[in-house]
Amino acid sequence: MATVLLMTFSHWIALALSLGILIIIVLFLHLVRPWLKFLENLGFACLTFFIIAWLAFDLITGIVSGLRLLTIGTAFFLFFQTTPPNRLSNGLLKMGLPYPFAFVLSASMQFVPVLIRRARNIRDAQRARGIPIEGALGTLLHLPALAGPLLIQAFKFADELAEAMEARGFGISGRSFRYELRFRWIDWVAVAISFTALTIVLSIQFF
Repeated sequence: MATVLLMTFSHWIALALSLGILIIIVLFLHLVRPWLKFLENLGFACLTFFIIAWLAFDLITGIVSGLRLLTIGTAFFLFFQTTPPNRLSNGLLKMGLPYPFAFVLSASMQFVPVLIRRARNIRDAQRARGIPIEGALGTLLHLPALAGPLLIQAFKFADELAEAMEARGFGISGRSFRYELRFRWIDWVAVAISFTALTIVLSIQFF
């Protein structure tokens, strides 16, 4: 719902107000440091969108494009920071999604950060050996020194994960869960508010 709402906003003031609300939520949840770290990667994309839209159309369109990407990215950041992967996959299973697809989604959320940490450890180890893996150019020139060990560790990690999945009976029918997710009153309130906000915005935009 948040993504649809942000996509319908065509004025920079509405997007700026939305970004302000999202920042307040970030402050309330004490996620300032993770959000600033997230902006290190998203900021370049927002700046690129702003420049391309500015050069192709005008300054207002560039501001709207950059703000829209920033607000949508922040909304997804809040979602994944406040939703554990196992609860997300269990919720998708309740909606009828096949278990292998839900497992792939939750596994990617859990294990991609693990591979990122391993990549950082490999980079630090190669630096200690005198290989100058620093900056974009250094990483590109010495890519085999980083990618080779990372690929080997990724294959070993995938093999260990496959063995663990087999040992736990992956794919068998009649799967049960330790915690069963159920809709509470606060969930119904959130759904009602989301649909109401979407209806109001779409009514203002198109009628």
